[in-house]
Amino acid sequence: MSPFIRRRPRAGAGGFAGLSALLILALTGPSGAGERAFVTNQDGGSISIVDLATMEISGTVPMDGKPAGIAVSDRYAYVSRPEAKSVGVIDLATGKALPEIEVGGGPLGIAVHPSGAPVYVADWFSHSLLVVDPKTRAVTTRFETGESPSGVAVTKDGSVVVTADRDSDQVSFIDTRSGEALARVPVGKRPFGVTISPDQARLYAVNVGSDDVTVLDLRSHEVLATVPVGSHPYAAAEANGRVFVTDQYGGTLSVFDAKSFEPVERIEIGEYPEGIEASADGRYVYVANWFDDSLAKVDTESLRIVGTVDVGSGPRAFGTFITETEPNKEQDQ
Repeated sequence: MSPFIRRRPRAGAGGFAGLSALLILALTGPSGAGERAFVTNQDGGSISIVDLATMEISGTVPMDGKPAGIAVSDRYAYVSRPEAKSVGVIDLATGKALPEIEVGGGPLGIAVHPSGAPVYVADWFSHSLLVVDPKTRAVTTRFETGESPSGVAVTKDGSVVVTADRDSDQVSFIDTRSGEALARVPVGKRPFGVTISPDQARLYAVNVGSDDVTVLDLRSHEVLATVPVGSHPYAAAEANGRVFVTDQYGGTLSVFDAKSFEPVERIEIGEYPEGIEASADGRYVYVANWFDDSLAKVDTESLRIVGTVDVGSGPRAFGTFITETEPNKEQDQ
């Protein structure tokens, strides 16, 4: 199955006719206090904006180009659009669309430096990580990765960026200043999502081809454990001392202890779960269910689904898709 575009028959599947190449924000009401989710709907050609306090849709951003990856900063949301070979940009403070950033190749995973720039985009076809200046809207350089990079993650201090190199069965740790590889570490088969733990101690590489998660020490790059999970895992999030992994084919959420790596639970979550992220306080994780066209809210203590909301067609939410309701209006693009 293509990492870019999912194809399946579905009633009412969204198309792209009449959609502007620019992003048009159509808010339907106030978001309220708390956090918002920006969910990429690849089949529907849109971004669903979800008020996570109420689990209601607060806006929709039509977007062509098969939106897949997402990375939010304090002020902007950046969206990989593999079919359009570009990155879409949403101004979170004003709701205005900004010009797309042409990057070429096959953009998929995406992440933002903690300072707000640059933006890192995994280019599946050139086997490299594109470094994008959001002010000039141009690719400034490329960092070498392994084959077919997918997921991207950046440390909180911005010194290291990590890629999951799917077809090399490895992860690359790259110095963000020099672009040099600090390490290239073999993991499981076909790693796709990569997530850094909140304490910046560990990296989780989610291996879709071997149904497991490789846990690595973020500093030494040593493999600490290989944890079996469900069928065809996609991405992971750590919260409340537990690691939550979306199992696409299993329709489950595998949960294991973040210290002992022992299994805790496997939760029936929805059909074909993909993107996942935790709330800032770690109380909840949010899961995009591709075939259910929904976003599910899971309590990280009780391990129960406590809310769901219908989003657009074919949600992926691959990356960091949660942000505070009120963005930093002082940051300039």
